[in-house]
Amino acid sequence: MLTIAPIAETPEVALVRALPAAPYLRRLHETGVKGHWRDALQAVREIPADLPDADAMAVMRKAKAQLHLSLAAEDLSGVLPVMGVTRALSEFAEESLEAALRVSLARRELEGVGIFAVALGKMGAYELNYSSDIDICVFYEPGVFMDGDFSAGETAQRIARDLVRMMQEATGDGYVFRTDLRLRPDPSSTPLAVSTRMADLYYESVGQNWERMVWIKARPTAGDHACAERFLKILQPFVWRRNLDYWALGDIQAIKRMINSKVGSADLETVSPDVKLGPGGIREIEFFAQTQQLILGGRQPELRDNSTLGALAALTGAGVVERSTAEELETAYLALRNLEHRVQMRRDEQTHTVPASEEDRRDVAMLCGYEDLAAFDRDLQATRRCVQGHYDGLFAYEDRALDESPLGNLVFTGVDDDPGTIETLASLGFSDPSAAIETIRTWHRGRVPATRTARGRELLTALLPGMLAAMGKTGEPDEAFRWFSRFFEGMSSGVQTLSMLLAEQTLLDDLVSTLALAPRLAQILSRRPDLLEALVSRQEPPRPVIDETLSFDGALDAWRRYHREQNFLIGHRLLHGLIQARDAGEHWSDLADETIREMAAAAERETEDRYGPRPGTWAIFAMGKLGGRELTAGSDLDIIVIYDADPMVAQTWYTRFTQRLITALTAPTAEGDLYEVDMRLRPSGGAGPVAVSVPAFERYQHQDAWTWEHMALTRLRPVTGDEALCYRIMEIACEAIVVRAGKDGEAISQAVRDMRQRLYREKPGTGLWDLKTAEGGLVDAEFIVQRDMLLVGKPDAIRSNTREAIAHSSLSDDERTFLEDGVTFLQSLQQVHRLALGSEMPDGHIPEGLKDRLCRSVGVDGFDALETEISDVKSRVHGLTVKKLQL
Repeated sequence: MLTIAPIAETPEVALVRALPAAPYLRRLHETGVKGHWRDALQAVREIPADLPDADAMAVMRKAKAQLHLSLAAEDLSGVLPVMGVTRALSEFAEESLEAALRVSLARRELEGVGIFAVALGKMGAYELNYSSDIDICVFYEPGVFMDGDFSAGETAQRIARDLVRMMQEATGDGYVFRTDLRLRPDPSSTPLAVSTRMADLYYESVGQNWERMVWIKARPTAGDHACAERFLKILQPFVWRRNLDYWALGDIQAIKRMINSKVGSADLETVSPDVKLGPGGIREIEFFAQTQQLILGGRQPELRDNSTLGALAALTGAGVVERSTAEELETAYLALRNLEHRVQMRRDEQTHTVPASEEDRRDVAMLCGYEDLAAFDRDLQATRRCVQGHYDGLFAYEDRALDESPLGNLVFTGVDDDPGTIETLASLGFSDPSAAIETIRTWHRGRVPATRTARGRELLTALLPGMLAAMGKTGEPDEAFRWFSRFFEGMSSGVQTLSMLLAEQTLLDDLVSTLALAPRLAQILSRRPDLLEALVSRQEPPRPVIDETLSFDGALDAWRRYHREQNFLIGHRLLHGLIQARDAGEHWSDLADETIREMAAAAERETEDRYGPRPGTWAIFAMGKLGGRELTAGSDLDIIVIYDADPMVAQTWYTRFTQRLITALTAPTAEGDLYEVDMRLRPSGGAGPVAVSVPAFERYQHQDAWTWEHMALTRLRPVTGDEALCYRIMEIACEAIVVRAGKDGEAISQAVRDMRQRLYREKPGTGLWDLKTAEGGLVDAEFIVQRDMLLVGKPDAIRSNTREAIAHSSLSDDERTFLEDGVTFLQSLQQVHRLALGSEMPDGHIPEGLKDRLCRSVGVDGFDALETEISDVKSRVHGLTVKKLQL
């Protein structure tokens, strides 16, 4: 690796030694330039606002000469590290801009409120080199600058022209910095100073990915800093998008290819490389950091450092970049920046190319501390190879996908099927290769939204080898292809999703296996391809803040976005064994509880806004599977709303509140829906009010409730609301069950027996895989323990969760052990089954991958053995049901 060493121990000696090799420094020295660079910085800082333009320009130019000579001496002697040099140069540029703006405003008798300059590129990151130009944008805020005077825009243009002239006009004293304003919005059709309103509109509507990269390094540099900070905050959603933009990689690679074509080649052998733009150069290190910031920074704010080394450190700290990689790139970056400075300080030229002539290159090597030119050339080449190796590793996806397909022929053009492609697909297990070829051919013709752009079609071509191979691995390529087709053809746009899949082979494998295993998840993904991003981020989705600042509709949409991702992640983790099937009910139920709490709070705020303050207190209770924390994928929610207030005053308010709660939980919006809600388990069922008062609830449970309603009451569980009210209602429910047990034992047994027999008749089982209502299914087990709770009447034995209820029941030890194991077995299978296939029973065909997942969910080897085990468990559960219910 290139190692830059001081050429002398002191700045004075280093400067004397450098003068023969650096004509620019020699000229400054010979013209009598003296003084420390800090004094030069202070001289510019102290330029008074009322100084004439010409005088201000003279001060800045003389200060720049002083700064350059002093900094070069400290740089070459190692007194000031390279990033200290870049910071000093950047601070000088900042003070010069501030002075120029100050003078320009004073000449017009204006204050600086509402006008500002933003530094971009190297200046924005305090990374300027000796001969850098500076990239800035000048903005003004309409209505603030010049108090909204109609001529504000025209005046802002004149001020911007002043800044450029005062900074870059060549006078007898030279120039300060070449100043580039072309990074402003749409520079070919906008004035030099752009209104913040126009800029915001531009970036929101047509801003491009390379512009997002530019604004990563942005910072206020002159003028109204408070106004500038407000503007940068407005731009944050543009720069740091929450949804991952893997399709941006293609744009960034295209920029890189253009840069390489401009410098001439990808030749790492040359002894005269462009150390900024060439292969293995500074730009590749910057891109390495910025691209990953661009992709991940929307969800990980800690990655939003605007400096190159700071970004590398942040990426390393977040586990995105390996520490060894970051250390090598940092070493290379510092060495190349040092070399860049020495190339430029020789002649004050804006060049990044090491001289081709041996004599000039020997001078550069000497300034870097090398006496042996061959060693310098060798170390520089090694440094660039190191950088390019890491950079190429980051951007190898598309080339690998296109150039390294081991599958054989995959040709989908023309009108006739390619025999080699038919052979390839058949070897992967496709039963009808010609049908798959024709489908893919229609995709290539742009017949679906995902491939209507050239980029979409290119990405599909690159993706196909990995996609088809992944389908072959599932053992169900036809099924995987069928569901991928629905997913793919359901997308409104394909570039972003295809780019994600191309960049992440593991994500592609994951998607294909998910589609093959779980048609229900495949349907969800086909409607919402953006859910894939939840897998890419490898993080929990950020929980939205839902408070009074959001409208009711806004709250519904914000929570639906979060719920959609969280719901999908739970399902995905369950499908792939990252969540144990026996525990999945708790995960689904936690999400439902969380949803009810947030939507109830939103409903309460909306009801209070419309109908006044809440009377009394309220609470929401879960029943059914939600009450037992046993939800499965797609379960509806059984809930009741109870309030503590005078019904004559409060019933209307709580009816409206409950209606809004139901809307919040069930209404489809642009962001989708949440749950189906069932409130029929409330007192009097569908005939009663949707919100129940405490006295009405207590009276009903003690006087009017049927046995089946008390069975349902064993599942009661508070979810949200007033804590004291929750405790009171649970006491009422417990007391009602206990009182019934003490006086109504035989009637309870007969009622439970009659109800189970009626359900056998009305909902007969649909086969082996009916794990719920069939004989020996979960409903049998629930009847056993709920009957037990109603007959025993012990408060400590009343448990809403079936497995907990079994553990606290009066069954014998052997019966408890068997029944708890049987319920766990059936619930585990039901969790995976419902997730993959929904509530429908299989029609005889279960995908092979799903068979394996079902077996693994309960620890059984082989699907035949699993079906034997299901039959045995159901038979034993039903036998216990017959015994206990006396059927």
